[in-house]
Amino acid sequence: MIRLRPTALVALALLAARGGRVVATLDLSSAFPTTIERDLGNGLTNVVAAYVTLAPDAGGDPTALFGRVIEILFDVWEETYAVTVKDPQRPEGVRLVLRDFAALRRFLAMEHDVDLGPVSALPEGPFHVDARVEVNPVSKEQLQRTREYIANPAAGTRTAGGTRSVLGAMASFLLREPDSGSDVHLLRSRSFHAREVAVR
Repeated sequence: MIRLRPTALVALALLAARGGRVVATLDLSSAFPTTIERDLGNGLTNVVAAYVTLAPDAGGDPTALFGRVIEILFDVWEETYAVTVKDPQRPEGVRLVLRDFAALRRFLAMEHDVDLGPVSALPEGPFHVDARVEVNPVSKEQLQRTREYIANPAAGTRTAGGTRSVLGAMASFLLREPDSGSDVHLLRSRSFHAREVAVR
């Protein structure tokens, strides 16, 4: 069982059913204060890793796991941010250029199209969304495991032949307590019920 000590609430802007899947949009702005500009604008490649799970309030293994890695490089000549986003839907990565820090912060604060698994796997009782956001992860092992998961998410999903216990083991590893000195934010949503997931 995962036990998190949430430090803030995840503001869920949207939780909907699309094509038989639960898709979320999350407001993670509390993990990106304006003071982070100094770190992300240092001219080096910075990494933001986000992990999201959907889990029953009553406890037990999650029913879904989502991971996303964002690489950020500030161009000191153009004064723009080159961003590469990798997740299970786009393991090869999507590249874009953001014109300034304000645009970068808006981009990081909102997680769009977070696939939280099939609607049929929603818990019968109340459930919530847990998120872990890491800025420049200290654990290279965790970052490598995340990249492996993104490249082959079927290895950890129930619908592709994996078991919930495998999914739970992966989530336990990715959402474990922060390493000392790391910039990690643990967040949790309010409780939801399956009937609140609107079809769109």
